[in-house]
Amino acid sequence: MYTVVAQRQIGAPVEKVWDYLTKPELLAKWFADTSNFTPDAPVLMETGDGDFFAGRVIEWDPGIIVGVRWKFDGCGPEYEVRFSMLRRKQGTELTVQDRGALSVEEAECMRVGWSEFLMRCEKSILKDVNTRFNWRKELIFTLAVAEGKLEALKAALSDPLWYEASLDGVSAQIEEAREDLILATIKKENWGETPTHLRVKFKTIRGVNYAYFTHEGWPDLPGSLGETERRRFVSVWLNALSNFSVDGSCSRAAVATEATR
Repeated sequence: MYTVVAQRQIGAPVEKVWDYLTKPELLAKWFADTSNFTPDAPVLMETGDGDFFAGRVIEWDPGIIVGVRWKFDGCGPEYEVRFSMLRRKQGTELTVQDRGALSVEEAECMRVGWSEFLMRCEKSILKDVNTRFNWRKELIFTLAVAEGKLEALKAALSDPLWYEASLDGVSAQIEEAREDLILATIKKENWGETPTHLRVKFKTIRGVNYAYFTHEGWPDLPGSLGETERRRFVSVWLNALSNFSVDGSCSRAAVATEATR
């Protein structure tokens, strides 16, 4: 797996930067919503568009380093993220290290993403404003497939009846079904005539089977329906895929229950 690094010089003292990395009300201004972020404790961070990070705080040294181990949307690869701070004459040198990317392409996307997040963090600190992302237009997640379940998953995703039964009554047309790729068009009665589009790629990395899901087209739905349905379909998808996942029930509700224990 790969480790990515991003860094930013922030014109604010270490103490203030630490607060923005660890206090829920300040994290909410630039990254995500959480009700609890404390040493050696479960953590659930919600981005507001249905996506979430679920895991545990694994390192906590005030003003120096804070680390988490988590999964995006509660399923797929596990990532270790560490924020470290160095006091400088003109403020704080903030560095983030994220270990867990499975490919060079994913690592590059993560590097760009963290650079953007650090920029938003800096702006929020210096200007005391909310710099959170708007909702993400594509629903993207990775599923680590349970041993012996890959063929069953491919069969399900190639069967329009599975979509209707498992994805809240949608209708699906399979556009292409290959060994490493499935393409489908997905519609729902209350979406009108506007379709959404699904792409699932299959890869085996270090003996583990992964399914990479991209469900797009949400902004094209009527009015504000796109944002609402995109948010809702995170849980719809995770519930539908729980029988195929090494993580079992990785829905937001299941993760939230675990995080509050």
